[in-house]
Amino acid sequence: MTFISGWAGFREIFDKIPQKSQFFIPFVDFRPDQISDILSLEDNLLIGWSLGAHLILKYSFYVKAKKVLLLAPFLYFCDFVNKRILDRMILAFERDKSKVVSEFLKNIGAVNYTKVIPDSFIPDSLKEGLEFLKTSRVEKFEKKENYFCVCAKHDFLKLSGACFDICKNPIIIDSNHFFSEVLIEHIIKKLY
Repeated sequence: MTFISGWAGFREIFDKIPQKSQFFIPFVDFRPDQISDILSLEDNLLIGWSLGAHLILKYSFYVKAKKVLLLAPFLYFCDFVNKRILDRMILAFERDKSKVVSEFLKNIGAVNYTKVIPDSFIPDSLKEGLEFLKTSRVEKFEKKENYFCVCAKHDFLKLSGACFDICKNPIIIDSNHFFSEVLIEHIIKKLY
C-alpha cells in the first residue's frame, strides 16, 4: 500500500498508516515532477488524500495499482477555494509557519493532532505546495473502473461535487476533510 498525503499531512497526524504503508507527503518528500516513480512502483493499492489525490489524478498515466482510493479529491483546488485565501496563507506562512499549519490541521478536523508544530519542523517547501494549489489543474480525466472516490459531507472545501466528476460511483461519508484511520481502514476493507 502506498499513501500520498495532503498538504501538511505529516506522519504525526496519523497513528498507523505511516508504518503500514509507503507514506509520502507532497512538497516534503517529493516535488510533483518526482511523483512518477512513486506512482509506478505501487501495484496493489494506491491511496491519495486531498493534494495527494489530486497528484494521482494529474499523473494518472504512471499509475500501475490495481485499486486507487481517492480521499477528498479535486481536479482544480481553486474551484473550491478562492485564490486570495491561498495568497493570505502564503503571506502568513512566511511570517509564522507553525501557526498556519496548526490552524490548517485544526480546520480540516485533524483533532487527534493538537500539538503545536515548531517552525523548525515545517519545511519551507510547503509554501511551494500552496503556490502549486493555485495553478495545478487536471483538464480532462476519464473515469476509471479501478478508481474509488470518497468525499465528506462536512468537508469545509465542499468537494463532493468533484467526486462525481472523477468517479463513477463516489462514496459520500459523514466526515470532515480529514479522514480518521479507522474510517480509512473501513473503506479499504470494503474495497477488498
